[in-house]
Amino acid sequence: MNKEDFKTILKKDKKIIDRAFEEKFKDDNPLNEALRYATDSGKRIRPILFLESYKMLTKKSYLNDEIIEMALNIEMIHAYSLVHDDLPSMDDDDLRRGKPTVHKKFGEDIAILIGDSLLNLAFENSLNLAKNGQRFLDASLYLSKASGIDGMIKGQVYDLRRNLEIDLSYILEVYKNKTSRLFMAACVMAGLLNGLSEDKLKALENYAYYLGLSFQIQDDLLDKNEKNELNILSCKSLDEANSLLLDFNNKAKENINKFKNNDFHIYLIDYLTERTK
Repeated sequence: MNKEDFKTILKKDKKIIDRAFEEKFKDDNPLNEALRYATDSGKRIRPILFLESYKMLTKKSYLNDEIIEMALNIEMIHAYSLVHDDLPSMDDDDLRRGKPTVHKKFGEDIAILIGDSLLNLAFENSLNLAKNGQRFLDASLYLSKASGIDGMIKGQVYDLRRNLEIDLSYILEVYKNKTSRLFMAACVMAGLLNGLSEDKLKALENYAYYLGLSFQIQDDLLDKNEKNELNILSCKSLDEANSLLLDFNNKAKENINKFKNNDFHIYLIDYLTERTK
């Protein structure tokens, strides 16, 4: 695989996710316009990571409808978290990916309902998929824990309750839960669906943990002039932050190198931490 092959896979997988979402909200439900708006953008990194982890472990390029639905569940939880994060009671953001946030376009009441709808739909799908066997149930349970009170939600609480005297350990705890946990879910869910051993699952989890931290630190470096957001540069110099980024990248590579057919995952590390937006 070369860089162009990697970019082709990204585009192909993104189209798969985009098309699936187009089919998801087609009926006459009054929330569908806002649901399409909330899910119609982004790089789709988390569901793509799931799809490519699944393909790496099965050594197959074919993705059936159940696997694509599982990928959508990850993205719907990510989208719900962004809708709620942007609310005036949370981060109070007016723009998301260059567009008005959901509450700015549709109102705060609808934004709350959109977040609730996406979260519920993700687990409605998960329960439906669990009818196909224990491996789908195990994967859905991991996703639930990753996004719940001991995962993504805890990270948001720590972010909201931070004070001015934060240190590196506090920041990394926020980033682990608020960002890395869905990366970890994407990889571990693919492992659970393929019946991996505990040590292999742990290697996948560690890869995704460090990948998520690097992703978030790169966000910090790109947003270094943002005064109101949690940022690694509040407790580390630019050189120290870049050194930490390199260290996390190396640890991610160490863990994913325990797997064959890992070219996509290696390229993804550099892609996410060399991006300019």
